[in-house]
Amino acid sequence: MAKAKKNNESDAPNSFRFNLTGLILFSLCLIAGAAFVTGKFFNRDTKQYSFAENVFPNTDTDDKSIYTRVGPWGELLVRNIQLERPMEYITSEISTVQPEVWTFDGMNVEQVKSFFLSHGVSAAQTEKILSSTNVSVQETGTVLTPDEDFIFSLSPETRQKFYVAMYGMGVNFYLDYPYIFSKENLDSIYSDPRLNPDDVAFLKKLVYPNGEAMHLSDYAMLMAKIPTPERRAAISRALSRQSAALVGLCIRPDTDIDKMAGYWSHMDNVRFTDVRPLLESLKNLPHGGSISIVYFLPPFARDRLYTYPVPQPDDPPVMDCQWTTFNFSNLKPDNRFNDPNYLLQYIKDNYYQINAPSVYGDVVLLMNDKQEFKHSAVYLADDLYFTKFGNNYTQPWMITRMADMQAVYPTLKPVFFRKKTD
Repeated sequence: MAKAKKNNESDAPNSFRFNLTGLILFSLCLIAGAAFVTGKFFNRDTKQYSFAENVFPNTDTDDKSIYTRVGPWGELLVRNIQLERPMEYITSEISTVQPEVWTFDGMNVEQVKSFFLSHGVSAAQTEKILSSTNVSVQETGTVLTPDEDFIFSLSPETRQKFYVAMYGMGVNFYLDYPYIFSKENLDSIYSDPRLNPDDVAFLKKLVYPNGEAMHLSDYAMLMAKIPTPERRAAISRALSRQSAALVGLCIRPDTDIDKMAGYWSHMDNVRFTDVRPLLESLKNLPHGGSISIVYFLPPFARDRLYTYPVPQPDDPPVMDCQWTTFNFSNLKPDNRFNDPNYLLQYIKDNYYQINAPSVYGDVVLLMNDKQEFKHSAVYLADDLYFTKFGNNYTQPWMITRMADMQAVYPTLKPVFFRKKTD
């Protein structure tokens, strides 16, 4: 009986023999090769940002969603974000569908009819809606509940002319405070995968142009056409979407904190001395760090930034852009800014016009050709402003850019003001 062969080196033609030195060198080569391949794979044409090590993007980066800007304010770190209203604020509003109601105070049916005809509504459309049971004549005026046939019969061009004419008349909340979208923002809603295509189709029929912006005033009608609370909640939240800027400041080991103090510390109710210890602690880190701009805002703005108003009953203040702008540095909101006459006199008494903003707290008023201001915001730094669009509860307090404001109000011209010093 033959003996079984022992395994030996002659039977293993692909085996290798190393001494200790060769084994170490071979292992180092493998590690170096793996590191080279990994580096090539993960660094192809992209820059890796390390916030932990304070490696921030350069101002010439191709990534438009994040950038830095250096100036007297320090080194801003800006990231583009989109805000949506909390679902908790929406659920109660969409559980029961409310009809769309138009109230024409001080106008009888004939006056309403004349108004319709003079602002683009056809004679057939006017006759049909005003002779229906949807009209109620009251002591104070005429109340109309427009049906879906009438609303959907309006072309975008007619809707624009007709609805803009009703702006400011108190006919309907959403006619006075419509949803306002830039083209980019509206396109992102149309393509939102969370939304039912039928609901998006209704939305497209109801939006209308106003300059380069798009408006929606028939919110109640849109909700009435959507059959389930879940779908109504989804589109309501999408409609509340706003493009905003998330802003911080980079603090590096060589950052001049005293220079930053010269820019940020003069604002009323901002105590830079409270922020300085945190800035110095970041400066002393090996790579520095970053800090939110929230630390440099007065309490009014700090408490509201990136949040949505909670709906309030019983005659709440009109928390629009004007109320927001001129309460920016107040410890307690002054509701007199809801009064246009008071506000106009306040601006005349306390501000003077400048060519361009350069100081934290400068104010921009967006004005029409009649020198009436329709929007306002507080200048922070670079091209960044603190504001709120309109009195609509679906609009958050946020930081935005001049281009974003002009996309919403394309026909308005910016005029800048600075507060007088004592």
